[in-house]
Amino acid sequence: MAERAELVATCDRYVELVDAGDTDGIMALYADECWIEDPIGSERKVGREAIREFYAGIAAMEVDPKMTRIGPVTVCGGEAAFQFRIDIEIGELTIKMTSTDVMTFDANGRITSMRAFADGEADPDA
Repeated sequence: MAERAELVATCDRYVELVDAGDTDGIMALYADECWIEDPIGSERKVGREAIREFYAGIAAMEVDPKMTRIGPVTVCGGEAAFQFRIDIEIGELTIKMTSTDVMTFDANGRITSMRAFADGEADPDA
């Protein structure tokens, strides 16, 4: 099983890479057998091709969301949960939201699943 520090580093790297729009970098964090549910309640994207398409879509957006981890990464065994703030500037308006992502990892510390609890009403400044 991967060490706690490695899982925390992967979570931080994930936020950095999504913020940068680096689809290849994000995909390097994922295991071969993987899936995501982003946001919760949406259809799962299963497999590397579907996940790559999802992140490439985010990177291609005309808005440039800024993402910053807030609070600690909570690790329990081969799973981790963490929150991050998302700021999206649209002209003079800034949309702020919070997401709590829950990830599972394989023995090598690569992500096997990710579920995103995105909350547009949560105040990231609270």
